[in-house]
Amino acid sequence: MLQASMLYALMLRCSFRQQTAYRANSLLLLCGSFVKLFILVSVWRGLYGDNASINGIAYAEVLLFVIVNLLASTLTASAIGGRMGEKVSSGAIGVDLLRPASLKFTLISEQLGENAFRLLFSTLPACLLYMALLGWPSSSIGAAQAALFAVGITGGIILIYQIHYLLGLTSFWTGNSYYIDWFMRAFIELFAGTFVPLWFYPQILLNIGQYLPFRLMTFEPIALLVGNIRGWEAAGSIAQQWGWIAVLWLAERWVWRKAQSKVFVQGG
Repeated sequence: MLQASMLYALMLRCSFRQQTAYRANSLLLLCGSFVKLFILVSVWRGLYGDNASINGIAYAEVLLFVIVNLLASTLTASAIGGRMGEKVSSGAIGVDLLRPASLKFTLISEQLGENAFRLLFSTLPACLLYMALLGWPSSSIGAAQAALFAVGITGGIILIYQIHYLLGLTSFWTGNSYYIDWFMRAFIELFAGTFVPLWFYPQILLNIGQYLPFRLMTFEPIALLVGNIRGWEAAGSIAQQWGWIAVLWLAERWVWRKAQSKVFVQGG
């Protein structure tokens, strides 16, 4: 167990170091993150105008949501499903399955390394630069809220990686992964509250989203941070996260057993 953990930690570090070869790309990502943050904050400032709050949500809470959501979205970014599909369609999956390391945790380690690099050298510097120029949101954060956020965002990362890997397994039947990124982008933008917080959604979309796991990825962890979800509701949110993770893990085990009989090689 310890040796396996050390192996995946080494993969994570290698993935992190590989990103240092693309310094110009990191600078572009930093500039892009800053511009995105500036535009989003400007839009919300214009929407709020002279209003202190809308639907009971203060402007300071929305501003904090925008900044933290940009950071959280970097941590939860995933191309695991697409990479899994590429391995299947190219035939490289056969080699990966012969390796002693778990394919799932190899993909996760590599993704975590990439995300950690982008967070430290692109998104975080952009947010710090913005706050140095325009100030930190006036919303206060307590130690308990920060701890709940840490637990929530950890669950959110596991949840989105689990969904991506499960979708990646379906490529054993489809032979490609073109639909995975489209599917995830569409559902995350619509039901995860990453662009527009769910506080401002119409009731019909909120009702649908209650039966889906996407709101648990970043929106509800951030709602825990700003204090919008408290007490037993906070405990229920985290319990729902881990309930979904357990269900998706069981689904993954079942799909993986079926996929083992569908392994085929396309191309050379």
